[in-house]
Amino acid sequence: MKRIRIFITLAVTSAICLSLALVACGGGKSKGEPLFPSEVVNNAEKALADKLAYLGIEAIDFGDSLTSDEEAAMEWLYAYSYTPDILDHSPEYFRANIDVAIKAREELPWGSSVPLDQWRAFVLPLRVNNEILDDFRTTYYEELRDLVKGMTMEQAVLELNHWAHQHITYAPSDGRTSSPLVTLRNALGRCGEQSTFFVSVLRTVGIPARQVYTPRWAHTDDNHAWVEAWVDGKWHYLGASEPAPILDHAWFDAPVLRAMLLHTRAFGPYRGKEEWLGADLSMTELNVSENYIPVAPAVVTVLDKEGKPQEGVKVTFRIYNYADLYPAVTRSTNRLGEASVELGYGDVVVVASHSAEEMAIGKLSNKEGGGALTLTLGDWSEIPSELHMTITPPIERTPQLDVTEEMEHINSARMEENNALRQSYTDTFPNDEDAASLATELGLSGSKVEQLVRLYKESRGYHKEIADFLRASAQQGKIQEAIAVLASLTEKDLHDVNIDVLREVLSRELTPVQWQDPDLFSPRVMLEHLYPVQKQLDEAIKEIKDAHSDWDTYSIAEKAKALAVELEGFKVDEAYNPQKIVMSPATVWQYKVGDLRSLQVLLVRLLRTAGISAKYDTANSVIVYKDEKQRVEILPFKEKSEHEEVSADCQLLLSYKPEGYLKTPKYETNFTVGYVDGDGQLATYGFDWQLPYNKVSGAKLLHEKNYILTGTRLANGSVLMALRKQECGKTTPLLFDRDETAIGVIGSLNAESIYHDLATDSDKSLISSTGRGYYLLILGRAHHEPTDHILRDMQSIRGADGKLLLPTVVLINEPTVELQALLPGAIWGEDKWDIEYDFLKSNELPGRLDKPVVIIADTFNRVVFVSQGYTIGIGERVAQVVEELRSK
Repeated sequence: MKRIRIFITLAVTSAICLSLALVACGGGKSKGEPLFPSEVVNNAEKALADKLAYLGIEAIDFGDSLTSDEEAAMEWLYAYSYTPDILDHSPEYFRANIDVAIKAREELPWGSSVPLDQWRAFVLPLRVNNEILDDFRTTYYEELRDLVKGMTMEQAVLELNHWAHQHITYAPSDGRTSSPLVTLRNALGRCGEQSTFFVSVLRTVGIPARQVYTPRWAHTDDNHAWVEAWVDGKWHYLGASEPAPILDHAWFDAPVLRAMLLHTRAFGPYRGKEEWLGADLSMTELNVSENYIPVAPAVVTVLDKEGKPQEGVKVTFRIYNYADLYPAVTRSTNRLGEASVELGYGDVVVVASHSAEEMAIGKLSNKEGGGALTLTLGDWSEIPSELHMTITPPIERTPQLDVTEEMEHINSARMEENNALRQSYTDTFPNDEDAASLATELGLSGSKVEQLVRLYKESRGYHKEIADFLRASAQQGKIQEAIAVLASLTEKDLHDVNIDVLREVLSRELTPVQWQDPDLFSPRVMLEHLYPVQKQLDEAIKEIKDAHSDWDTYSIAEKAKALAVELEGFKVDEAYNPQKIVMSPATVWQYKVGDLRSLQVLLVRLLRTAGISAKYDTANSVIVYKDEKQRVEILPFKEKSEHEEVSADCQLLLSYKPEGYLKTPKYETNFTVGYVDGDGQLATYGFDWQLPYNKVSGAKLLHEKNYILTGTRLANGSVLMALRKQECGKTTPLLFDRDETAIGVIGSLNAESIYHDLATDSDKSLISSTGRGYYLLILGRAHHEPTDHILRDMQSIRGADGKLLLPTVVLINEPTVELQALLPGAIWGEDKWDIEYDFLKSNELPGRLDKPVVIIADTFNRVVFVSQGYTIGIGERVAQVVEELRSK
């Protein structure tokens, strides 16, 4: 048993429990009343004891002089926090953050009105997503408190969203979630980071907040995250760092009405009004769909071949997205063989399984009143070699909003001010001239200058630290090595990597040849947070070498195997880190415990420390290394079960005959490759996103039951999906189902409509600018992330000569120069004559259009394509329509 001191005084705890006996679990807290009822304390005590016993830890010392509330809060957080949180952070860290949460409850006007169950689940917890925990709450509490202390709860939420918008805006990035402080310093974040940041902001001032996800959109690819805030007794939604004049209003008002599922997580054993989707030992997953959309029970009945209901069958409800069947909800059948969940009105694909020998696949169409599907279990070989399905999302609906144009105007003006404040900060980030000057100072030349310019500019708000590291490296005569280390990292690493991590790598004694191999020196393995752990890794390798007296005579394969064997005895934590948040390799080594990813990261780092070139193969989820002849070998480690034994002899061979608009199919955009895992469920190989099919072809697949999934997204959001089995070593053609009837006249738009042309500063008709034939019209908004995204996506409609496939008119009032640069070659104007209104009237559509709007029409006033709102891959869809129009 490993021991970190933790002593919970039982006499004190018993006294606390007695004093809590009369406190209602759900109410607020009066002055002098404890924050944790006796039942909550007792349950947390037991949960913590079970966790420590499971992890092999004897005790934890919370420290001295804790108040009863502080001690109960420490127990609560330690009982339900993920393993990396409690082992990679000190009790002092938790206590400091607890004190801020308690202070906010006491100092802010709404503090005591927040029910204790909401406070424990949505204010006190530090973690929001998979970010590394930081000091945001303790750093910014006083500033945020002073900003909102004289406001109502609603006013505070709206004002804090403007504060967030002053500091950060949207930009796509990889799946590692930056911490709030890093997002703030970087001034950018994807939706998961924006919402993580804003939840942290609200919790800092004692307002319950939670991150809400659509796990995947149904009508378009990608997903989205936003924030719900508990205001005066009710949950309200808003776009994080995307201010709106009122609550329950955001750019995704219309897209969310087409969602199939919306969910959130509550910390600990939470029981609210929402449908329970599942729980682990740390979090409770909640279905919040009915807060946004009409829902009905989607019921699956699973039978065996004799028609008998099967209990305990794993059932996954899957949403088609990015050419994949994403598992949105997992249920287990009851004694009647039934599993159900509340979903929106649309189609999902369901996979039911006991094992790889007992599985079934089918489509469930949910509708008002509910949907039903019966599946009969059988072997994979009994499933047809090809499955073809049309997956239909919920229909388009128009949101009803009580927002006036004046309110929108005032809010937009405020957003302009926010943009200016943020811009004044980001103007301090390095530009080309700054980077070139640094390259000169460091004595660089040739390609290294270009490389440094890219790296230095990408460091953004972390540029001073990166520049200081480079200068220090140059003084040591290691500037080339320093640039190699930075180049081995992700772009996001350049915003937050601990400089001690870089110094550690640079201190390694490697040959010039070794410095050319990132798989030998880089600290990056997966998308884990990077810790300075090289000292501990060196000590670990020394300990292992001392245990193998003939280590120096070992081949690389023998050394790799010895390292893997060393970690085989470590406990795989499958209970207290279900989110697979990678723990520090030093912590894993110290406590001999970690989730599988944490163990894999440690093993790769140990291999590299031992001088072996190694990496984690994301495609097949295995560790590989290079032997003496530079051959890539798989290092077996922690195989899950005998059902998942892999074969390295299954070669993936793909072919494609260019058809129509799609010249080169890309991974996770047009197709994916999957396999049947040991549980009989569908899993997807992790090839790089948007990797061309010919780069995927030739890869080795480590499973035998494989398939190819392709999809064609139609204008209405439906998908023509095909699943085809793939035989090892046999060339499989990529084929895409098509609907030749999908293009037709669906409305009208007057080609003589007038708009204000920006290039000539004059009023012109659409037809005078586009000429005869088909044209593309985009109606958008300035300072609007979905509009920005669609304009970027329209690069897909350029031909081989770089020109747009159709004359394209973009109408946005007061577009910035930066916005116009997103789609050069387009005709830019403003809709001063209200083309939008004329389009609505002529097509008898209610309300206003959900911008951005993409319309394909011709100069005979016929509309053949319309897309409203947030839509991923719209450029490719437009290209598809254009190709089909040309073929008619």
